[in-house]
Amino acid sequence: MKKIYLLTLLLLTITTNVWAFGQSTIMEEHLNSGKRQGSIPIVDGVQDINLQKNINTVLKEAAKKLGEEAGGQTSISYKVTFNRPSMFSVILKAAGDKTLYKGINIDITSGKECDTKDFFYVKDDFNNLVGDKSYVFSEDGLLLAASEGAAYSEQIPYTALLKYLNIASCARFMTGYKVTEATEGKTLPLKVGNLVSLYLPSNPSTGFDWYMANTDKMSGVVGIGNSFFLPINANPNTVGVPGNTIVFFSFDKPGTYKVNFEYKRPWVQQASKTMTYNFIVQ
Repeated sequence: MKKIYLLTLLLLTITTNVWAFGQSTIMEEHLNSGKRQGSIPIVDGVQDINLQKNINTVLKEAAKKLGEEAGGQTSISYKVTFNRPSMFSVILKAAGDKTLYKGINIDITSGKECDTKDFFYVKDDFNNLVGDKSYVFSEDGLLLAASEGAAYSEQIPYTALLKYLNIASCARFMTGYKVTEATEGKTLPLKVGNLVSLYLPSNPSTGFDWYMANTDKMSGVVGIGNSFFLPINANPNTVGVPGNTIVFFSFDKPGTYKVNFEYKRPWVQQASKTMTYNFIVQ
């Protein structure tokens, strides 16, 4: 229960710190110093000024190092590949004696570069896809560099990474939709790889919880996992307080889907309650 409460507090902290606007504010700073010219990204508008300074130091130091490695008279430029309120990704480019690239994923909530383990469960299959290659986030998937300093020309769509997602963080970089019991029976249009977070009232202390009921033989539906959170004013030390189960899932194929959810004890076949939602996936 304490973990659930702490997760709720973490989400509230993130919201207060950086979710007031739809994107991170990324400004352009021009360079005209010695052998380096061009422009680099800097952030503004972060509530914690120390985090903002840390982020801009990371970006400036990375651009400086990349320019030195490129050698000669160097032109620095960048491209923003992904921008969300709590994180963003950029690719720095240094064109000098040689042309080099450097991808950076910034976590605004910590003021540091993102850690892969914060977003993905790093398993053997994940390593086979991504390995130790440098990557940045984009709207549709990860962009990878074939080798250190190379262009980020390889893409792995998020649909190929669904089963490795850390459900506590995946909503930060995936396009997602919140669905509740109020729209039971309705239809949600979405795209392949979009995340669905279904919020349903529950009380797991009774042994009951929500389960996807008819997806075992339904190709295209990918269950990501469940989470549970208490109401904000609930005492985390109190046993048996009802809250909400969040069922996370997505789709890796286009099509029309009718997905059933059952509220039941896992050892009992009969469900206490059922919910059905429809999805049109393009």
